[in-house]
Amino acid sequence: MTKFLTRLADDPRGTAMIETALLLPLFLTLLLGILIYGQYFLLAHSVQQAANDGARAAITGLDAADRRAVAIRAIDRSMRGVGGYRGELRSVLVSETTDAVTVKLAYHVPETSLLHSALVPAPGDIISASATFELPVE
Repeated sequence: MTKFLTRLADDPRGTAMIETALLLPLFLTLLLGILIYGQYFLLAHSVQQAANDGARAAITGLDAADRRAVAIRAIDRSMRGVGGYRGELRSVLVSETTDAVTVKLAYHVPETSLLHSALVPAPGDIISASATFELPVE
């Protein structure tokens, strides 16, 4: 066995094969990490944009219940383009003061997402965002 390894190490093709065997797992892990964190940043951006859209739409509501309903519809419309989005995975909190409406959105990452990979540690299962818009002055 040692004679085979010595011959393999002396041959340039054998050296390339050994280097590939050592570096390929590291390269694949790095590539998978780039894909996972890329998906996380895309999803985090989408959640923030949905919170912005919800708050922007909520200022048109007539009362608190109407503002919440309008915000949820805007969030669902905004998140529709996100793969695997389901309304039951999000929670929305709409709060208001006399001069502003704040929408807080928490989105639970679906189990089928690449973010649940065991090879690379994921940032988290819940992505949260909030947005505040001022109410129009009457």
